[in-house]
This record gives sequence, structure tokens and C-alpha cells, in this order.
Amino acid sequence: MICGTDDLRIVPLDSGVYSIHLDTPTGHVRIGQVHSKGAHDTWIWQHRDGERSSPVIASLGDAVHALAGYHRRFKTEPDARPVRRLLFG
Repeated sequence: MICGTDDLRIVPLDSGVYSIHLDTPTGHVRIGQVHSKGAHDTWIWQHRDGERSSPVIASLGDAVHALAGYHRRFKTEPDARPVRRLLFG
């Protein structure tokens, strides 16, 4: 296993294909894959829900961080949710 940042894990699956995992308070979560595309060493990410990037990312690290950024912005719940309480009980 190749380690990314403190909360990202990059797991090689095949030549030029990596599974990306995010550490969360509840454990490791697989958020998608990153793989090389074409002969120009461009990278593409694919989220586990099927959303994909264009093959214009220049490095593996940039693709991993772009996938993690997408996941954090659009696929996670906000941490601070209002607490609902019963008025009568």
C-alpha cells in the first residue's frame, strides 16, 4: 500500500490503476479509483458513484487530491448538523 496524506490511502490494483481510500471516524472508506489514460501520462479519477473527471490531470498525486476534493465537497455530510429536540415529551 502506498500512503498518501494522513487521511488518504492509495492502493495499487494494476499497472496505472489505483484504489483511493479515505480515513474517516468510522473507518476506511473507498471513494473511487484513479488511473492513467493514454500515452501522454494524463490521469483520470472516477468516484465510486460513477462520476468521472476529464483526462487532463498531469500527475497521480493531483488526481488523488482532485478525487478527494470532489468527495469532500459533494459526497459527505456536513459535520455541524442542528440538533433536533422534542418540544413536548
